[in-house]
Amino acid sequence: MSRHRHHERRLKSQKYVQPPAPQFHDVPGQALDALNAWGYLEDCKELNPARIQCFGPGVFRGYLPMTWAGVCLWYKARGYYHYGTLYLLGIWAMQARDEAITIALGIRELTYRLPHYNAEAYYFRIQREFKTFYGDSGTPPPESACFYNASYDPAQRLNIRRELQEALADWTQEHNA
Repeated sequence: MSRHRHHERRLKSQKYVQPPAPQFHDVPGQALDALNAWGYLEDCKELNPARIQCFGPGVFRGYLPMTWAGVCLWYKARGYYHYGTLYLLGIWAMQARDEAITIALGIRELTYRLPHYNAEAYYFRIQREFKTFYGDSGTPPPESACFYNASYDPAQRLNIRRELQEALADWTQEHNA
């Protein structure tokens, strides 16, 4: 038997074992699920605020400089000419290495980044995503732009949910005036 055939037989007889997939624990995302972040933002959108157009919600994640996950609505003032500024209303869960999870509810302001504006393309894409036009990945806002912050504790989950609901109700009332 030739050396080549021997090597070929040996390879066929060995079972290929796929290496284990890297394990990633999405603790911030689990905290948002436990708080019903998606549901609360969906409720805000369904109220159809009078002065703004809401899109989303969407889920966003990042790993630098800390692990974070967020659920956001994006909105702008109603009308053809109000594409220049888009706002993200979101609930973010952030966790620095070996620290507690922080929950933040806040707003970020994004500026239109493309050199030209095409209304048809804009209104088609903006309903699904905003990254193309505003060059942002849904990162958390600075602490100064948050109107609710809490340290996440699963035992206090129901209290945090109630506080988030109240803060979002205030935001909705302000935008329906």
